[in-house]
Amino acid sequence: MKLIVCLDNKNGLCFNKRRQSQDRRLRDFIKAMTKDSKLYMNFYTYELYKDFKNAVVSEDFLSRAKADDYCLLETCSVKEDEEKIRELFIFRWNKVYPADTYFDLDLSLWNLAELEELEGSSHSITKERYIKGDYEI
Repeated sequence: MKLIVCLDNKNGLCFNKRRQSQDRRLRDFIKAMTKDSKLYMNFYTYELYKDFKNAVVSEDFLSRAKADDYCLLETCSVKEDEEKIRELFIFRWNKVYPADTYFDLDLSLWNLAELEELEGSSHSITKERYIKGDYEI
């Protein structure tokens, strides 16, 4: 699967079971990036991404996604499904927000393949694309 996450500068994922932030332009970017694929997400995430025609909504979305599918993760651990991930997209808010849930993958096991600055509607956002050492994209 291809995993998409939005993180703060300390790898914070969410606070009190809610996303730390959101950005309209980032949603447009993710929509364009995933338009020709399925995009799996849970019901919480779907509330913000209802207009995505390619959305597949399920609480067990990580286990249901296939190799070429995207998953948008906002509120849960990915550790149990790590072996399924072949490509990782991190969108950094470039800020530190309150967090009580942190992204739980060890990024030292991944290779940074791309770094891109995006201009969001409310944030300067950095896109980091990682691949695992044993995968070729």
